[in-house]
Amino acid sequence: MQELEIKGWRNGLLVVLPDSGEWDTVREALEARLSEAKDGRTFWRGAQVTLDFGGRTLDGEGVGSLCEWLRSFWGLIPLAAVAADPQTRAACEKLVLKTYDVLPTIQKATADWETHTTAATSTATSAPASAPAAPSSELNNALYLYRSVRSGQRVEHSGNLVICGDVSQDAEVIATGDIIVVGRLRGRPHAGCQGDESAKIIASELRAPQIRIAGKIAAAPPDEGLRAEKRSAEVARIENGEIQVFPL
Repeated sequence: MQELEIKGWRNGLLVVLPDSGEWDTVREALEARLSEAKDGRTFWRGAQVTLDFGGRTLDGEGVGSLCEWLRSFWGLIPLAAVAADPQTRAACEKLVLKTYDVLPTIQKATADWETHTTAATSTATSAPASAPAAPSSELNNALYLYRSVRSGQRVEHSGNLVICGDVSQDAEVIATGDIIVVGRLRGRPHAGCQGDESAKIIASELRAPQIRIAGKIAAAPPDEGLRAEKRSAEVARIENGEIQVFPL
């Protein structure tokens, strides 16, 4: 039986959850462990999380409520999950988590991918030229930006790109992997820019006029204007050969 653990792993955190016992008790134990941080909730904010459920069986509601609580209350960003149980794994996949049946072994990236380039310039330029296929997402070379991207700026990264802030209109954000914006996305995102059609674009408020994933381009639905209710987080991904947007 695995015990509750929170430890650094790759470019974020690995949360190992007990695979037996009452689920409510596990949730309470996790809350107690997170609360031990010196700065409380601000200590965890913006950290990428991989959830290890072991052999525990959970449905979509169980996994979804946990992820929403981690996001909204603690500011954590669940991106991946380890689940030996097929039902739990399916629930994680439906929530657009990168899912494994066993915890993958960390392998060192090759020299060409140990460095990444991030550029912010005053004028937008064309998308990157085609390049050799990116290495497997197992390398999980994520870049975190704890700031907003202003109009006219361009940010590029080889790997997943996580922006804890807004992306203004006429700003460009480009990544070979996923793009995650913990804020309002009004600029032009291009995920999977080297042809990875499994890449996703996730935003707290997805208001981009155009989104690109690999070689696919889609125009966003017409802006509905300011609405009384809060806009929910959304994910854009390729399904049936086309970019589609779903609520999280």
